[in-house]
Amino acid sequence: MRDNTASNLLQKKNLPLALAILWLVLQTFFIWKHGVRVMGDTEDYITYARNITDNFYFANNYQLKYVGYPVFLAILYKLGFNLKGVIICQTLLSGLAAIALYKTTKQLAGNSIAPILATLLFIGWYDLQFYNGFILTESLYISLLVFAFYVLVRARTVRQSLWVLPLLFYIALIRPNGFIALVAYFGYLFTIAYTSAPGIKYKTALIILVTAVPVAAVVVVDQYLLQSFSIVETYQQGKLIFMYDGLIVHTDKPVLMPPADASPLTKLILFIQENASYFFRMSAYRFLLFWGNMKPFYSLLHNAVIAAVIYPLYFFTSKAMMNKRIPLPLSVYAALLLWQQAFITTVTSEDWNGRFLMSVIWLVFIFGATELSWQAEKWRLKRKYKAMQQV
Repeated sequence: MRDNTASNLLQKKNLPLALAILWLVLQTFFIWKHGVRVMGDTEDYITYARNITDNFYFANNYQLKYVGYPVFLAILYKLGFNLKGVIICQTLLSGLAAIALYKTTKQLAGNSIAPILATLLFIGWYDLQFYNGFILTESLYISLLVFAFYVLVRARTVRQSLWVLPLLFYIALIRPNGFIALVAYFGYLFTIAYTSAPGIKYKTALIILVTAVPVAAVVVVDQYLLQSFSIVETYQQGKLIFMYDGLIVHTDKPVLMPPADASPLTKLILFIQENASYFFRMSAYRFLLFWGNMKPFYSLLHNAVIAAVIYPLYFFTSKAMMNKRIPLPLSVYAALLLWQQAFITTVTSEDWNGRFLMSVIWLVFIFGATELSWQAEKWRLKRKYKAMQQV
């Protein structure tokens, strides 16, 4: 019995080491095979970063909404790194994020099965990990989101959770939709305050106070974040997936466009008023494409893996968020991150590489693996109980 126990303990200790070796092998292979990869806004990020490095100049253009990433590049340039060094740094940060994800899942689940599974999914999910090699915002953005959630899970008091704020503000500077992490944190704080409020008057006051958050968010989104984006125009074209013409929604009626000089959200509201049926059809398809993640141009195997892994995890994630074993504020934070990202994709556009889901899929790995480990423990105890009854 002692030998078996010692063997089991040794195996459990070796599993994190095995994950570390797997991560190292996979990332080394990606860097060796692909090297530095560029796409879309890469050249603009590099140019903006060079301006910061050489002249400490922050141009007031489209890239200012992503300024956190050029600042990251500029710091690395100042330290003497080239683009190869940048992707190595992004990869190392992703590795640290994997460690944070492991510890986060272990604390939430209270066992060693869930963190192994969640971390295995995180480091092995190619659609997520391949961003480490791109000079794009995604890798840094995902890693910092994982770090932020780690800070919240480790925090024992509201005061301790405030340490996450500098990180969340920086995340909001990396991508225009980075503000969703700040909104999710306000949801986290509101849940704590609401569940602790002594009476209905305090709870009502909290609800009134919190309505200011979405109002402020709408103003910021409309007047600043969306000014350089063409949202309504994507509906005019009927494209469901950005940079892919194979899925088009057609309409029998002419699509009526709003005035060109209206603000982005005003355009959207006017467009919905004039083209309600068409808008909701396109939004419904985009909603399904976001959560479904499968693409018509992916291979059959690729889509099959997505369906076999991600879809069951959605079910277990939902169960975990409703499970009282996970603190409600953390579930609210995670749910707000997921659903805000889903909403943004629904009303704008799904990307050809599914990157919008990839920025938050790690939450599905954490919560899904946690609930799955709890279910596995229940099944094990039931089998043990039945075996004892038969003896």
